[in-house]
Amino acid sequence: MFKVIGKKVAFLLKIARLTFMEVSRKKIFMVTIVLSLIFLLLYGVTLERAAEDMARMKDMGGQQMVIQQVIGSQLLGLGLYFASMLLALLSLMASVGSVASEVESGLLHAIVSKPIKRSDIVLGKYFGYGLMLCSYALVLFSGVMAINYLYNANVLSLLTKPLLVYGALLFALQPLILLGVAMVFSTLTRTLTAGIISFTLYGLGMVGGFFEQIGGMISKSSLVTIGIFTSLVIPSDALFRKVVSVINGNQDNPFSALAAGPFGSTVPPSNAMLFYTGIYVLGCLLLSIYNFKKRDL
Repeated sequence: MFKVIGKKVAFLLKIARLTFMEVSRKKIFMVTIVLSLIFLLLYGVTLERAAEDMARMKDMGGQQMVIQQVIGSQLLGLGLYFASMLLALLSLMASVGSVASEVESGLLHAIVSKPIKRSDIVLGKYFGYGLMLCSYALVLFSGVMAINYLYNANVLSLLTKPLLVYGALLFALQPLILLGVAMVFSTLTRTLTAGIISFTLYGLGMVGGFFEQIGGMISKSSLVTIGIFTSLVIPSDALFRKVVSVINGNQDNPFSALAAGPFGSTVPPSNAMLFYTGIYVLGCLLLSIYNFKKRDL
């Protein structure tokens, strides 16, 4: 029994390794890396200029200190938000054709004709893509946080090492949601259709997230309800808001209410939403396997 399980795990790891190597050779991967470097460079220059302005405000005290804290929190949220968008771009563009494009090209015909379970192919691809995307997410998160520690350290005064690690892990989980969504439609439809639907859902989550934050700031329950509904459809934005709330230390930060804004979190998602996110990703994975088993090659 253990020998069979060992062979199955070894086979999944082999598919995951091949998928990882395949993604690393794609043009979209290199384009995203270049865009990430440009983003970090521009973000660093922006924070350096902002740090110079805030240094001049520091001696004024009183209200200026509050403004300084609010601006710092918004800059931190802005950096994490655009990093999250780059992560989403790579997640969807790289994985939306993970199965569909290989079915269309006929590449999977040769693989599926062998005594290989279709579920193993889906799982192997998911783990391969997931490993690459999570690694990229951690590097990108580290870059954003390093720039903030350098130029925007005041806003991170309440951030402890456990919270930093927790925030990093949550940030790295974001691509797993989009990867799951992309694979559901990649196993169900053609590449172009899967891409359109996946990007539309991601956009819906972004818009819903903004609605929820605006609704929280102006006490408009209908907008908050729309945001919660979109988070149930695709919880990517809700997970981002959780990351921001952890990094900002919303529970202990007296300026959290003032620093919420479009890139913050007026009401941080609960742990129940994290549990739902885990169920959501598992459901996407199981649905992808089901779709691929039923698909005519």
